[in-house]
Amino acid sequence: MKNHFKIAACFIFVAGIVGISASAIFGYSSGPPDGRTGSPADNLQTCNDTGCHNNYALNSGSAAFSISAPITYTLGEVLSITVSFSNSSTAKHGFELSALDANNNNAGTFSSVDSNTQTSNGNYIKHNSAGSSQSGNANWSVYWTAPTSEVQNPVTFYAAGNEANGDSTPQSDYIYTETAQVSNVSTTPTATPTPTTSECEPEAITLDTKKLNLKLGESKTVTVTVSGGSDDCKSEGATVTAVVKTGKNRATVNPATATTNANGQATFTITAGQKKGNSKVVFTVEDSEGEVYTVFVIVKIRKK
Repeated sequence: MKNHFKIAACFIFVAGIVGISASAIFGYSSGPPDGRTGSPADNLQTCNDTGCHNNYALNSGSAAFSISAPITYTLGEVLSITVSFSNSSTAKHGFELSALDANNNNAGTFSSVDSNTQTSNGNYIKHNSAGSSQSGNANWSVYWTAPTSEVQNPVTFYAAGNEANGDSTPQSDYIYTETAQVSNVSTTPTATPTPTTSECEPEAITLDTKKLNLKLGESKTVTVTVSGGSDDCKSEGATVTAVVKTGKNRATVNPATATTNANGQATFTITAGQKKGNSKVVFTVEDSEGEVYTVFVIVKIRKK
């Protein structure tokens, strides 16, 4: 009888063990004891190495045992997790699942989705009598509520599964283990923001000249400087727009827009046409709030 009671500590899903009552055996099929998920907190124990289902080496069966879970979570989020067998045709199945943070402390809490599972202090979730009766490709859906405060990433789910043949003994049954990991997205490192012009918002725009004298067909460059209102704050990356406001048939400006460099400067080329007279070229820049700053140059065009 003593050896039979040791068997009660493992995944036994069937009745008929000599000398044990039917009610006791029913209790075995209703779920394994805590601490058999193979996790570090369980001292790596499963029902394969505690004197029960140990005919075969751990994970030596032909079935596939898996945990399906998201890879990220937010604090307090409720996630749906599925533990399942595939490529299995045996009569009985069972499982036990736990979750530990990187320091091997229990993380979050488990709860049941349906009548096929039960929990133990929220730290373990496992099959019950109804849940052990699945034949073939058995699966169990459970809920895991993520921690409400920061824990050490990642959180690892540890599961052990039993593929039992239903022959009324703990013999010739396979035990499997599997893990899956999930991390808190709020602690995922983010890229360093690229500096923008908002660090030195345009507040002033100036030209290196206010008047430009050109011969017919002649070209000269002008330099626009955009600053944040002081000489030591240059607006890099600001967009300057150039437009010929008057005398459009007398002069052209190229390019129409330019981006300021690290010194807050942008260069434009003004070219005289073939008709003498005056022209006005206007340069504008806009800050992030839509305020526009303007400066202009008067172009005087004469014959050669």
